[in-house]
Amino acid sequence: MKRKIITTLLLGAIVLSSCKKLIEVTPVNSQPGTETLKLGKNVQGVLTSAYERLTSNQFLAGEVIRTNELYGDDVNFTNATGGAPAQFVSRDFSLFNQQGRDLWSAGYTAIGYSNIVIDAVDKNLFSDYTDTQKAQMKAQALFIRAVAHFELVRLFAKPFTSSPTTDPGIPIRIIAATSDQAKQPIPRNTVDEVYKQVITDLKAAETTLVASNSVFATKWAAKAYLARVYFNMADYNNAFTYSNDVITNGGFSLGTSVTAPFSTTGGTVPSPLPTGVLFLAVSDGSLLRGNFWNSDANATFLPMSTSLYADINSKGGDRKTQLTLNANKPISLKWSGGSAINVPTIRLAEMYLVRAESRVQKGAFVDADVRADYNAVRAVANVAPDNSTTGATALLTAIRVERHVELAIEGDRFNELRRLKLNIRGLAFNDSKQLLKIPDSETTANPNIVQN
Repeated sequence: MKRKIITTLLLGAIVLSSCKKLIEVTPVNSQPGTETLKLGKNVQGVLTSAYERLTSNQFLAGEVIRTNELYGDDVNFTNATGGAPAQFVSRDFSLFNQQGRDLWSAGYTAIGYSNIVIDAVDKNLFSDYTDTQKAQMKAQALFIRAVAHFELVRLFAKPFTSSPTTDPGIPIRIIAATSDQAKQPIPRNTVDEVYKQVITDLKAAETTLVASNSVFATKWAAKAYLARVYFNMADYNNAFTYSNDVITNGGFSLGTSVTAPFSTTGGTVPSPLPTGVLFLAVSDGSLLRGNFWNSDANATFLPMSTSLYADINSKGGDRKTQLTLNANKPISLKWSGGSAINVPTIRLAEMYLVRAESRVQKGAFVDADVRADYNAVRAVANVAPDNSTTGATALLTAIRVERHVELAIEGDRFNELRRLKLNIRGLAFNDSKQLLKIPDSETTANPNIVQN
C-alpha cells in the first residue's frame, strides 16, 4: 500500500504567476509530469500549491499555532472535552488523532510540492523563464521546505535541547519522489539531522531571495526563521547574528499599535505587509477564531489561563485591549472578529526579544543594550521603559516576561518551555507523552517509522 503522505505529494498544482493574488488561481487536478513542467507557469503553479499548503488552516495559519498552545500551559482545558484536542488533556494520544493527521499531511504536501519545483529548476526542465526567475522560484521552494520541516520536527519530536543526535526527529524528504520511490519506507532522521537540513535550506534561500515580495518568502523572512531556529537550538551567537541583521538592515518598523499585525482581512494579499510582520499566512484564520475566540464568549473552546490573563493585565500595557473577560473566561482577541484575518507567522517583535536574550546568553553584553531591545517592544504597548534592571539573571527574567505577554496565544510558549527545559503541565520538557503520535497515514505503510 502506498503511503498516503507520498501520494499527496504527487497531486496537482495551481497555476499562478507571481503577480497574481492567491484567490485568483485555477486548480489543475493532475500530477505534473515532465511535459507539464516544461512550462514555467506550471512550475510556478506547483510553487503556489506549496505556499497554499504551508499557509493553510491545517498548518501555519491554524494547526501549528493551536497545537503548540494545546501542548503548552497557557490555555484552559475546561471545554476541551471532545475531538482531537481532548487528547491533549490526558496526553494519551492516538495515531488516529485528526489534528496530527492534518499537520503531517499539510506539512509534507508542502514539502513535496517544493521538491518538484527545486527538481524542475535544477534539471532545467523549462526554458520560458529567465535564470533569475528560476533562481527565485527555487529559493522560495527551499524556504517552504525548510519551514515545513522545522515546524513538523517541533511538533512531532523532542526539542533540540534534549538529545538531538539520538532523539528521533521526522523523515527528511528532499527529493521529488517518483512512484517507485514513494513506495520506499524510510526511517525518521534524528532531530539534529532535521535541524541541519532546515538551516542548509534557509541559508541557501536567504542568499537568493529578494528583499520584498508581498506575502511570498523574502530574504528577511528566511533570516528571521534562521534566528528562530538557532534560538530554539540555544545557539545564541547565531540567533543574535540573524535577529540583529533583520532589525538593523531589514528596514522594518515595530509601529505604534499592538493590533496592527492582526488587523488584515483574511484571504486577500496585503501590500505592503502589516506593520511589524515579516512573513504572513494568507488565510481566513477560521480555525484560530473557532478555538480561541467566539462571538459568544461562553462558547469559546480554548480560553486562556487565568495566570496569563493576569500577567497581560498587569504588565501588558495596551495589550490589555486584546483581552476580554466573560463569565470568568479570559479570552484573547488576537484571532477575533466577524471578518476573516490573515495570520502573522513571524514578527519583528520576536526578533527584538530574541536579540535581547541572545545578547545576555552569549555573554559580554551591555545592560542598556539589552533593555533597549525589550523596551522597544514595550514602547509599542505604551509600557514605561525599564531603565534600571541590571545583571544577567534579572535581565533574562524581564525579557521572558515580556516575551510571554507579547507572543501570547501565538504558538510560542510551548517551545519556550522546552528550550528552557521547564516542566509542562507536570511532565518533563522532553517527556515522550508530550508528543502527538506519528499518524496512521505514515505508519500503515512505513514499518521503518519509530513511533512516539
